[in-house]
Amino acid sequence: MKTHSRLLSTADEIKALADALKGRETIAFDTEFIREQTFFPIVEIIQVATSEESWLVDAKAFKRGFAHGPDGCFDPGIQPLLDVFQDPAVLKIVHAAQGDQECLYTSFKIVASPILDTAVAASLCGYGEGVGLGKLLKSVLGVVIKKGHARTNWAIRPLPEQLLEYALADVEHLVALGQRLLEQLDELGRRTWGLELSAKWSDPSLYEMDTQGLATRLSRGAHLDKRAHSALVELVGWREERVRQLNVPRRWVADDAVLMDLARVRPKDIEHLSTFRGLNKGELKHSGELILSALKRASESADSGFRDSTRPDIPSSSESQVLDLLRCYLGILADRHKIALKHLTTVTQLLPLLRTPLDKSEDLIKAGVLNEHAAKLVGDELLQFVKGNRALSISNREVSVVELKGSG
Repeated sequence: MKTHSRLLSTADEIKALADALKGRETIAFDTEFIREQTFFPIVEIIQVATSEESWLVDAKAFKRGFAHGPDGCFDPGIQPLLDVFQDPAVLKIVHAAQGDQECLYTSFKIVASPILDTAVAASLCGYGEGVGLGKLLKSVLGVVIKKGHARTNWAIRPLPEQLLEYALADVEHLVALGQRLLEQLDELGRRTWGLELSAKWSDPSLYEMDTQGLATRLSRGAHLDKRAHSALVELVGWREERVRQLNVPRRWVADDAVLMDLARVRPKDIEHLSTFRGLNKGELKHSGELILSALKRASESADSGFRDSTRPDIPSSSESQVLDLLRCYLGILADRHKIALKHLTTVTQLLPLLRTPLDKSEDLIKAGVLNEHAAKLVGDELLQFVKGNRALSISNREVSVVELKGSG
């Protein structure tokens, strides 16, 4: 493969790169970014490759602030490359796409589409969940790449030759990897499934502020009552606005534990608020009244949109035991079918199976227990297990599935 190790930093160079990419059915990309001291990721390098060539783009040369920040713009010289990333006729291969897509969105207000996330594809092909690029390249292509630059300061210029080589290594085999995984997905009948799951990371709303969703994730398992959860939603909203304004990590303003404690106690005045550890004096001075106002709005809210601790999606103790057994069984099926368990179902999705009579795979889809792909793969087997026609057995220190006599 021909590698271009010099950083492209002018509009003419980007135009030439875009011309080289046009007409390709498949390309690959990656990003290198820094985020230790900011809320928004700071994209420094964009790596791009075809099956024959790879390039490095100096994203820093085209940045003019954050798309969501006070400047909110970028040099139009990079637009031809962004157009390729959005070209519906060009499939973009990317590994663990969420971070890369967030970089593109917060920096340039676009997401790449359509994409194949090789981490997603790998989890549908039996390589495990969350497999790293280096391990995946070795397993699928027999390619070994050098790693060890997770803490690299990609902002320095000029970048040492060794770092340029590291950056190119992350992308130069991605097209071949994607094509091989697509072949395996085809063999398993899962290409559509893989592309659908990958497309999730091309939804811009994932990278916008989602106060309710973040609050729900924070409170999962905490058994907050209705008032406490309403307070948490307001507090999360305050923090999200603040960190975006300052462009600092969330924990620099207030970590999750502080928000949970504030939501439970709901102080009524500054004196009480000042006793909470985790809120520094400067932030308390600036945001104290805002926090109290947020807590007041929560207490006055007639409907927070949240179901309290008696909500039906929390399993009872007996249901939890059955769910554990179901997850064990589904884990065996996942291994058998070479797929990550998370692609079959979740504990919350399984609950209707325990509470509503379901007889056919179509019923599992309608009830939200399994999606169409998972129902086709394991729907009948799951129903047979629930009906008592199959059991789990331990033999030679391994768990196996036993077909019971008389089962249909």
